[in-house]
Amino acid sequence: MRSVAVRALRVLALVCRICAWALVALVVANAFLPAGPRALLLGVNGAVTQLVPAPLRGLLVFAIPLGGAFRGDFAILAIVLLVVDWLLCRTAASLR
Repeated sequence: MRSVAVRALRVLALVCRICAWALVALVVANAFLPAGPRALLLGVNGAVTQLVPAPLRGLLVFAIPLGGAFRGDFAILAIVLLVVDWLLCRTAASLR
């Protein structure tokens, strides 16, 4: 039974890690891509924004000099997901 729990925690940790790094990539793309390619991200930004909890939605969004925007809400969510990943990994390791 412990083996199943450890595997489940590791899978959840991996999902959190992948989602967090995808959000980091999206933050970087929103900030540094030129206007043309960045326009292609509007649908992705809209979909991800719907997944962001309401209190975080639109928080710390700043225009940057390169013409893009730093999405603080995505960055905060990525940090939270990385912390959850770390906690899940620690829990899985303690169950071994």
